[in-house]
Amino acid sequence: MNRKRNKTTVIFVNNNQSSSKPIQVPTGYIVHWKKYILGVLGLFLILISSIFYLIRSNSSVELAKGKLELALLKSKDKLSVIDTSSLKKHYQSIDKKLLTINKYLKARGLKPILTGNEGGEQSDDILSAEEIGEFYDNYLSKIAYNVAYTPMGYPHLGTITSGYGHRENPFSGENVETHKGLDIRANYGDIVKCTANGKVIFAGRRGGYGNCIVIKHGNGFETYYGHLSKILVKVDEDVVAGNNIGKAGSTGRSTGPHLHYEVHKNGKVINPRSFLTL
Repeated sequence: MNRKRNKTTVIFVNNNQSSSKPIQVPTGYIVHWKKYILGVLGLFLILISSIFYLIRSNSSVELAKGKLELALLKSKDKLSVIDTSSLKKHYQSIDKKLLTINKYLKARGLKPILTGNEGGEQSDDILSAEEIGEFYDNYLSKIAYNVAYTPMGYPHLGTITSGYGHRENPFSGENVETHKGLDIRANYGDIVKCTANGKVIFAGRRGGYGNCIVIKHGNGFETYYGHLSKILVKVDEDVVAGNNIGKAGSTGRSTGPHLHYEVHKNGKVINPRSFLTL
């Protein structure tokens, strides 16, 4: 080693006495080598400690995250048990009401929609909220269809002057005849409305009915509106319950202004009176 101007020349010699190219380093590095070694070791220890700290912190975070997820899962399961139990009672109550509605539909000649325990009473296993919602949505859609396409209510608000069934001949009073519908009192020109959604299959003159409209609805129903003074619809026209379809009159076999109203089910005449109200 050769010191020169605060620098030290270092020469490495091997066993064969051959030397490598001299290297000059600051003399301070040689004199204070212990301090530098300790500094490097200190930095190394700090680096190692930092790595272990980060690993430990990450493990703590993952553990806390796992505990939180487990707690949320348990809480969700607990709420699910409460909610499903409450939902089951709620939907069972709805099912009972829907079964009652089915009785009314059946009494009107309609096929019941809910034929078994298809809702909340199906089993002890509660369906998901989406499945329950879908079931009742489909069910209510069917009820909405039946309400829309089943003749209900009055085609004209007036007093019933002649009912369905046997009656005396209104012209001579000497014999008995079968009356196929209801005669509803009306003034000449009063508006007549259709009682359900459907399609007009006849609109014109029809024997004793005079000016007549026949509308075909769903579920095998047809309605007849007779003795009209004016027809406001045409054949193949789609109509919606409550649409104005004609005006009352006294055409055909009639003793005065009124509306003759009939309800047919699967080709057979039935009493319209049971369809005037729910």
